[in-house]
Amino acid sequence: MWIWPIISYLFAGINGAFVVTNYKLQEDITMLGSGTGGARNAGRMAGKQAFIWTVVIDALKTILPLSLALYLSVSPVILAAMIVATVAGHIWSIWLKGRGGKGVVVYLACTLVLEWPGLLIFGGVALLAKSLSVSFSKVMLGAMIIPVVSAFFRGNPAVSFGLLIGYGLVVLSHLYSVHPGSKKEEEHL
Repeated sequence: MWIWPIISYLFAGINGAFVVTNYKLQEDITMLGSGTGGARNAGRMAGKQAFIWTVVIDALKTILPLSLALYLSVSPVILAAMIVATVAGHIWSIWLKGRGGKGVVVYLACTLVLEWPGLLIFGGVALLAKSLSVSFSKVMLGAMIIPVVSAFFRGNPAVSFGLLIGYGLVVLSHLYSVHPGSKKEEEHL
């Protein structure tokens, strides 16, 4: 059953921003803008449609393996390992030589599949933060802990632990330059 995290890691390495900008601009996203393979950089470099398509690709590459694993009743421990593998595979893509995005979309897609009640609460916080005069990015990054807590209190400690590690990787990628050779144009929190 440990093949599932490997599959998740390999799927997660398919970088939506790379695919979209390579198609649209015939350029490597890791050489453009901030040098990260995320939706924000793709949108900045290739426009709003590139941002949207990057989010769709990155969400689907997360949702498909996790949904199949759920359908086949894979254990919660394996699901937790799949979360970590997915977030890590997106941040440090094997296909892009250790480069990738910052993991927000794939983390949120993991919560959509495995902890949607926590994602709904997160969405409510996002709506509230949008109406306040606070740093939206900082509030969102902090609020991403909500699905971790939700999974724990809903009786799924293994998934909660996997989400916690995934969340930690996302925070790490926002606080530090985790990609070799990436530029400092991306907003760090």
